[in-house]
Order: sequence, then C-alpha cells, then structure tokens
Amino acid sequence: MDIKSIYARARRGVRDDVKLYLVAISSLTVAFLCLATALLGVENLTALAARWGESHRMTVYVREGASEIDVARLTNALSALSRVERVEYVSPARARERLLGSTSDESALAAAPETAFPASIDVVFSASASAAHVDEAAKTLRTQRAVVEDVDTYRGWFQRLAALVGTARAVALGLGLLVLSCVAAVVANTIRLAVANRREEIEVLKMCGATDAFVRAPFVLEGTLQGFFAALLALLLLALAYLALRGEIDPALASFAGVRLVFLPPLVAIALVLGGAAVGALGSMLSVRRYIAV
Repeated sequence: MDIKSIYARARRGVRDDVKLYLVAISSLTVAFLCLATALLGVENLTALAARWGESHRMTVYVREGASEIDVARLTNALSALSRVERVEYVSPARARERLLGSTSDESALAAAPETAFPASIDVVFSASASAAHVDEAAKTLRTQRAVVEDVDTYRGWFQRLAALVGTARAVALGLGLLVLSCVAAVVANTIRLAVANRREEIEVLKMCGATDAFVRAPFVLEGTLQGFFAALLALLLLALAYLALRGEIDPALASFAGVRLVFLPPLVAIALVLGGAAVGALGSMLSVRRYIAV
C-alpha cells in the first residue's frame, strides 16, 4: 500500500472538510483537557501524600505552666532519640507568627494574645523511621503528663489524605473511560460525515479496482490525527495554565505543605497523546467498517 498516496488523500480530505474537523478537534480538546486536569490533580495529591508520608512528623504540645527547664530537658531527650532528624521548640510567639504568615486575613488573628497559641515541639523523624517507631515514641511521651499536654502524629490526617488520593484515582479512571468513549464516538461520527461527503470519490475508486484497505486507510489516518492533535493541544493548554498559575500557587503550597506544584510526568503526557491517537484510530476504523459498504 502506498503510504504517500494515503497521506495525500487524507490531507485532501481534511482540507475539503476543514470546518468539520476543526469542530471535532475542538470538542475532543475539551474532553482531553478535562482528563489531563484530573490527572494533574491526582499527580499533585500523590506527591503531597508521599512527601508527608515520608516526613514522619510529630508535634508535642507543651502543657501550660511547664517550666523552661522541663521543656529543655524534653527537647534534649527528643533530640537523643534514634532516627530523629530534627527537633524544634515553637514558642507561643513563634506559633502566632507562623499562623499570621500563613493566612491572608490577619485582622482577627492580630489582636489575639500570645497566650492563645500553645507552645509545642516539632519532631521530624528520618525516612528510615517506621510508623510503629513514631507511635511508640508518641506513646511514651503521653506518659509525661507534667510537661506534655498532647501528642499529634498526624496519622488520621495521613489516612484521610491516602483515602482522598485513592478516591481521586478512581474518579480519574472513570473520567478517563468516559473521555475515551466520547472521543471514539466523536471521531466515528466525524468520519461518518466525511464518508458521506466523499461517497462519489469512494464509488469511483471501487470502480477502478481499489481494495477495501486502500479506500479505508485515509479515513483511519484522519481519525488518528484527530485524536493525536486534540490530545496534544489539550496538553499544551494545560502546560500554559500550569506555567501561568505556578508562580501564584507555589509559595503558598510550599509554606503550607512543604511541596511544590508538579506537572504531569513525561511518560503520562506521552501516553495521553498516543492514547488519543489510538482511540481516534479505533473510532475511525469502527466507523469506516460500518458506513463504507465495500
């Protein structure tokens, strides 16, 4: 089969039905953009869960009225624990400063006295520390009632975040299946209209002895290009939005969660574009088999 001839016929067909293909690609771009945005959200949630899951943070809230000597002894004892990477005492003034710095509405908080903010000790374990190791340390600390008011290992928060990531992945999977179905349907309908517009050309080719594959090949190529360019355009639009908003989101995200906004990994981006081309090819193949009686 002559590839150059197939490409020339497909290019001529797209040129003759350019409005039809522009409408189809626009619709497909919106569908792929929704899917790519969902994948981007899942990617950033996964990065956040991985970052916080590996940090093994623990906050020890100091009991009101505890002496500075007792607090210093507790801080030193925490620093001496195995697999502890960093220990930082956060005074009420420092806690107030942190909260004011992380919110844009300081009017109500600025009037709050330092005594409204509890003193605490932030403990960060190394990546080698297990969850059981952190829980054991928290259990021991809770027995120090003279100095320790409460201990928070953020385990419940981690579990909720993991559940959220799992739900987001399931939603992205469902959305992906829906988008692929819509893409196949749109491509199939577009090819059906293109076949109707070129019915006379198809009849002439058959009268000249053209094979089934020769007649169908340009339409399959056109459907493949629809899916490819729609997915590529959606990816480019998402990249532009990402670059435009990253400067606004990154500082707040870094100060709040300790992570930065990430884009889709190269393999995911490539899979999205190639998947669009593959689904476009599938939709066009189904369409030409049904509507070209050869």
